[in-house]
Formats: sequence, C-alpha cells, structure tokens
Amino acid sequence: MVLESDDYSEIDLFKQIQKAKQTKTVNTNPKSQKTNIPQQDKKDYIDAWTNVFWHQNNKYKHSWLIYFKNNTVYNFPNWFTQWWTYFGPIPQIFPEEVQQGFQQFCKFFNSQESRIPTDLMYFSNFALSWIFSWQYRHGKTENNKQYPPLQRHAFVKWWTQFDTSKAAPDQVKNWFQSHPELLKPANPETSLFFNQKSQLAAFLASSKSKDSLAKNLKEVLQMLQQEEEDESSKKEVESSEDFDDQDDDPFYQNEDDYFGISLEED
Repeated sequence: MVLESDDYSEIDLFKQIQKAKQTKTVNTNPKSQKTNIPQQDKKDYIDAWTNVFWHQNNKYKHSWLIYFKNNTVYNFPNWFTQWWTYFGPIPQIFPEEVQQGFQQFCKFFNSQESRIPTDLMYFSNFALSWIFSWQYRHGKTENNKQYPPLQRHAFVKWWTQFDTSKAAPDQVKNWFQSHPELLKPANPETSLFFNQKSQLAAFLASSKSKDSLAKNLKEVLQMLQQEEEDESSKKEVESSEDFDDQDDDPFYQNEDDYFGISLEED
C-alpha cells in the first residue's frame, strides 16, 4: 500500500514485496502464450520498485516514509537486499536507545549463517521506520572549464514518532529468547563451563539431607580438584614436548657454534 500526498508518500514494504513475488516473467514467445491477457514482467516490477523512489514534486521536497509491519515474517528476495543497500537507513541516524538495541542485536545475531544483512534483520523484526528523500546537487569537476554535473543525492533520517523502547536492548534479549536458532554459536569453553555448572547444580539439588549434601559437596570438590590436576598435567606435557623439539633441533646441539660479543669499549 502506498499513501501519497504532494509532499510525502508512505509505503508498506510487506505488501510491495509480496506483489513482486506474485508477478511472473513475461513469456516472449507468442506461440507458447495461451492467453491474450498481458502479464506483468517481474523485472519491470523490480525496476519500478527502485525507480518510484526517485519521484519528486515541483518543489523538490518530496519524501518517503518507509516502514515494516509488526508481527510479520519477511522472506526477502535477493534483489531486495540490493535495494536495501542504497535506499535503506544507516546506523548514524539511530536514536541512542535504538543504537544500543542494534549493538545488542549485532552481538547476538549469527550473521555468518544468514544471507540477510544484520541491519535489515533488526529493522524488519522490530518494525522500524525511516524517511528517504533526495535532492539535486552539483558535483565536483576536475577543472574550472567543465560544467559541474547534476547529481542525485539521497538522504535518510529517523522517523521521530517511532517508540524507540520497542527496539531497546531488553526487547532484543526477549526477541532472541523466542528465536534461539538465530543466536551466534557459544564459545566452546564457555558452553562446557555452563553445562558442567548445571549438572553440578542438579547433582547437589538431589541431596535429601545434610549428610548427603555434605557427601555430594565433597565429591564435587574432589572432582573439580582432579580436573584441575589433569589440566595442569596436560600443560606440563605440552611444555615438555616443546623442550624435546628444541633438543632434536641441530641448532641447539653444537656448542662450538656459540659465540659472544662484548659491548664494552676497550
């Protein structure tokens, strides 16, 4: 849906993306066409989707309010990510609370396993909005004898009526609790620690009396001490192997090759 006035337009990204998916590529072979009803070419629709944002009024003050809908699952086509790179917002326009939320999102989001840019995932899942506009500007020339080129300069800014608390860090944490499959993989050592911690807590919680609790605590301490000793022994073995490598190196074998230099003046 596009709502328009002379000075601004409002566009719902979900409906427009769905329309692009529903269009079909025109079959240019007239023999294979079974109907005289013209079909909309998907490429033409994608081109129109880009070109429409270059619409301008006679005052050159037209702007677009672009927004994502709440509680909507987006399946972005590849062409949309290219559109996003040019017409989408930039982190520099985010208010402080949204900046913090975006940093939190970047910290948790597994971007390596996603073809969707991190900022697009953040904006679409928290239904954020921004304003796009453009103006003609004269470009620079290499010398004064050339006429300066007339160029389009695009601008984006934050829509101030948006409730930034909806994209705050605490909301980001809540969102990832509902979407754990999008989390970055945890550090192996950290995962092992928390796994052992939960197992030990469950083991101690199974104690039914003070005596059994004391016994279980003693076993836990012995187990932790044994793990620490094993880890220490492992490091000693690795260190010993390093020294063995030096002993086998011919560089360290011939003492006649050693020499010294005196830095004292005669």
